[in-house]
Amino acid sequence: MPIWRVISDTEMFDALVSGRWHFLAAAVVFCSVLGCEGRRSNSRFTNLQCESYSESFATFSKCKLNLLARGRAGVNIHCQLHKTPITNVWMNWSMYRRYNGWRPFMYNVSKNFCQLMANVNDVSFEGLVINAIMTGSNLNHTCPYNHDIILDNLEFTDDLLKTLPLPKGDYKIQLRFASDKTWRLQVSVFFARDEQ
Repeated sequence: MPIWRVISDTEMFDALVSGRWHFLAAAVVFCSVLGCEGRRSNSRFTNLQCESYSESFATFSKCKLNLLARGRAGVNIHCQLHKTPITNVWMNWSMYRRYNGWRPFMYNVSKNFCQLMANVNDVSFEGLVINAIMTGSNLNHTCPYNHDIILDNLEFTDDLLKTLPLPKGDYKIQLRFASDKTWRLQVSVFFARDEQ
């Protein structure tokens, strides 16, 4: 039997289809093991709650998540400040994980927000949150604040939490703001962390 033989169109078609399936299977395995650009994020916003403890101090005219694309949501907040300028702000950051209800998880820190904005530490938990907020808001300076606070389509990406060892689960970051030694506002951001 000769080494070279003429193959039929049917045999050629079967060989091409089989080769394509092998290539597709190899691509799927490669992407699942090593990761591919454009893959879905491991983290996503799931809910947002804003509360004003003092309506005469500030009110929320907007507090919602906008769907940006499939699996992507952006935070939109418009907080109207009624007593400006605000020269002293304290902030409490706390993180919760859902087990049987919301349980404290990893962080519960209070800081002078004005001093923090003047000197943001990129490696601290506060620095991660502040740098994330500054990418889509007008909170890019220190006190005094004499304007409304606006966050526009702040998107959650895995880069925001790359230094935090977060296992799969549902989380809540609660931010409470005080001025003149009185709690004024609370913003709770809920997100889910998936393992791929």
